[in-house]
Amino acid sequence: MKEYLKKHQKTIISYVGVAAVLILVGLLPLIMGNSESGRDLISGKNTSQSDYYLPDISGSDNISTDEMKIERVVVTKLLDINESGGDWGGESIIQRTQTFMVKILTGPYKGVEAQMELDLTDITGTGKGVITAKEGDRLLGYFVMDYNTYTLYGTCTGFQRDIPLMWLALVFIVLLVLFFGRSGIKSFSALIITCLMLIFVMIPLVYRGMDPVLAVAIFGSATIVVTLLMVHGPSVSSLAAGTGAVGGVLASALIAYILKSVIWITGTVDEESISLLYTENGKNLDVAAILFAAIVIGSLGGTIDVSVSIASSLEEIKGKMGDKITGWELVRSGMSIGCDIMGASLNTMILAYVGSSFQLLILFSAYNISLEEIINNEMIAVELLRALAGCFGLLMSVPVTSLTAAVFSCKGNMGTFKPTDIKLVRIFSKAGTKLSEAWQSALDEAKKKASEKEEEPEQPQVNLFEKARQHYDEMHDAESDEKGE
Repeated sequence: MKEYLKKHQKTIISYVGVAAVLILVGLLPLIMGNSESGRDLISGKNTSQSDYYLPDISGSDNISTDEMKIERVVVTKLLDINESGGDWGGESIIQRTQTFMVKILTGPYKGVEAQMELDLTDITGTGKGVITAKEGDRLLGYFVMDYNTYTLYGTCTGFQRDIPLMWLALVFIVLLVLFFGRSGIKSFSALIITCLMLIFVMIPLVYRGMDPVLAVAIFGSATIVVTLLMVHGPSVSSLAAGTGAVGGVLASALIAYILKSVIWITGTVDEESISLLYTENGKNLDVAAILFAAIVIGSLGGTIDVSVSIASSLEEIKGKMGDKITGWELVRSGMSIGCDIMGASLNTMILAYVGSSFQLLILFSAYNISLEEIINNEMIAVELLRALAGCFGLLMSVPVTSLTAAVFSCKGNMGTFKPTDIKLVRIFSKAGTKLSEAWQSALDEAKKKASEKEEEPEQPQVNLFEKARQHYDEMHDAESDEKGE
C-alpha cells in the first residue's frame, strides 16, 4: 500500500485537489440560498421563451396545454405550403406556412403521427432566411391536444442540430485519445468539468443575483486549478502556470473594470442582453457587470494556454541546465519565450474577436458608415474592449509566470539582476551599441581617407610660359632642319 501511494502520489494529490475544488464550488449554491428561479434555470423548466413558438390557443378551452415539452419528430409526409398576407413592423410581408405529417419520437405521444406546421415567413425578403422541411428531416416542436377531435397539433421550433454536433464531438474525442492517450483523456475531462461548473454553478449564481465579477473570479480560479491539476499534476510548472494565469485574468478584470465608466458601457449590446432584463429576475441583474464578466471569461483560456507553454518551457530549460542557470537568467529566458508565443496568441485572439463581429462590420461597410462612427458604436467598442482586455491578460501572464517559475525552480539562487534582463532595456542597449559602432566606423573611415590623401606625392607645378617656349623652340628647330636639307 505504501509503495502504491508513493508511486501514484502526484496522481492522488491531483484528484484530491480536484475533488476539493468541486466540493467547494458545489457548496456555493447552498451558501447563496435556494432559489426556485435558479433551479428552474438549471433544469430548463423556465418556459417564458416557449410562448414565442406556440400558436395562439388561449381562446380555446378544448386544447390542453398542460406540461407541454419540446419533442423530437421525423417528417413522414409533406402536405402543402400556405401563403397569406401579413404585417411585420409596418411592412407587408407574405407569410408562408409549411404543413406536413410527422412521427413523434419522444415523450408521452411517442410513435404517434401528428400534423405539424413550420413557419417559412422570410422577413428579410431575400429568400435566404428559411429552410423548407423534407421527408426524413428530424425536427423539434411542441404538441397540444384538441379534446373535441382528439387530434394533436404541433408547431415546429427548429431542426435537430445537436446530433451532427455530437457526432463531430465524438470524432474529436476519439482522435484526441488516439493521438495523446491518457493526456488526451485528462484534457477532455478537465474541459467537461469546466463546462459543468459554468452551466450548473456559475450561470445560476449570477442569475440569482451574485456579483458577476466575483462569480467569474471564483469560476476562473477553480477552472485554473482543475485544469492544471488534471492535465499537468502538482508541480512547480503547474504552480507557475496557475499563478501566471490568475495574474493575467486579474489584469483583464482590472482593465475591464476601469474602462466600465470611462467608455460608458450599458451592457445592452445585443438581443440576449436586452432579453435578460425581461426575465423574472431581470430587475436584479447588472447587465454591464455580466458583460465585463464575459470579457474576463474570454481571456481565461488564452492566459492559461500562454502560462502553461512558458512554464513547461522553463521547466525543460531548468532540467537541462541545472544549477548553471540563475533565477534572473531563467526569467530572461521566459520573457524571450513569451515574446515568441505572444505574437501568435495575440493574432489568434484579435482574429477571433473580429470574426465574432464580422457580419456587423460588413453591414457597416455596406452602408458606408465612417470609421469614427464604427469605433464609437457600443457593440464594436465592447468587442474592442474584449480584445484589448484579453491582450493585457496575455501580456501580464508572461512576466508573472516567468518570475514564479524562477523563484520556485532556482530555490533562492536568483543571481544578480541586470538591467539588460528587461527586454526594453536590452533593445535600447543594443540600439545604442549599434549606433556607437556606426559612428565609430564613420570616424575611422574619415581618418583613413585623410591619411591616404596626405601620403599621395605632390604633383610638380607646370609653368605654362616655359612649356609654350619649349614648344616654339621645337617647332623652330624643325623648320631650320627642313631648310638646311
